[in-house]
Amino acid sequence: MPGFRISQLTDLSSLRQTLTGLLRGSVPSIGLDIGSTSVKGVLLKSAPQGPPLVRFATAPILPGAELPQRAQAVQQVVESLRDGRQVRVVTAVAGPSAVLRSVLLPKMSPQELKGALAFEAEKYIPFKLEEATLDFSIVGDRPEGRMEVLLAAARQELIQSHLALLEAAGVTPYAVDLEALALANAWGKSHPNPGSEGVALIHVGARGTILIFLLGSLLQFTREVSVGGSSFTQVIGESLQLDALQAEAIKCRPETRSAEVQTVLQPLWEKWLTQCRASFDFYEDQSGQRIQRVALSGGSSRLAGFKEWIQEGLGVPMEEWNLLEGFASEVDPAQMEQNRDSLGVAVGLAVRELS
Repeated sequence: MPGFRISQLTDLSSLRQTLTGLLRGSVPSIGLDIGSTSVKGVLLKSAPQGPPLVRFATAPILPGAELPQRAQAVQQVVESLRDGRQVRVVTAVAGPSAVLRSVLLPKMSPQELKGALAFEAEKYIPFKLEEATLDFSIVGDRPEGRMEVLLAAARQELIQSHLALLEAAGVTPYAVDLEALALANAWGKSHPNPGSEGVALIHVGARGTILIFLLGSLLQFTREVSVGGSSFTQVIGESLQLDALQAEAIKCRPETRSAEVQTVLQPLWEKWLTQCRASFDFYEDQSGQRIQRVALSGGSSRLAGFKEWIQEGLGVPMEEWNLLEGFASEVDPAQMEQNRDSLGVAVGLAVRELS
């Protein structure tokens, strides 16, 4: 059973070297994103010439699905990508029981830091140390004899539950990461020369929204907002008296009811925007840096009118993030275009450092 460990790619400029090292190997990598409403997998494998080749697969998780049904969806995705080959499966956890913190500590060696965190980590995580599994990465030196450390922690209960699901699916993961770090890795792959501006990544998934703040190639801060695609579906169902499947369908394809759907979602969008603004304000106040652009991803980011709502509410230039830029595909381009917004976590897991 693998231990929980975060990617060491806090400086995202190293992703090109990492990707090159991965592709030298003969074992393809599967990034496996197990969400609350679907399982998404991306297979990355080397190509003799040109960019790396990717395939993807998805499987739905029906509302209220029990462990056997969720395990079947995981197995379906992995087996369709594995196709009888040896692969490395990298997966991730997220939510309130998984946290990522950038902290400043007195400069010390990695071994000294490991010992210090046994006593200091509880200051930075919202649960008891004995309940958590920890990992860290040293970002670099800072003024006044200090260093910046990226601290990741997850409740052991969350890790065990995640691994139990994988075991039921017959999958042994190579590593377990955090979804926020996977998204940062995917951003680094698609933007190998990021410059020095402040960028916020907003990934609107089913379970919630992940916010990631970067300064150039350095990950600075992350936060999760509990409002996401499932919340949107629930409000539509309650307001329009639809069951979960009907509400999900009309959310994704409102067609002639677009204005009606936006009207019922507006109060929840306001709540979502307030929480996002608070995270922006906190980061900018603490860092002294301004966010100069926003990159949007996640399956629920494509809701009709949502991008425009975010643009107006945050007042920051916004771009739609092409998560598969720089890859060659073995999948029909129309399918890739339809699914690319939801593949960020899986892409980031597939390109992470595997050594």
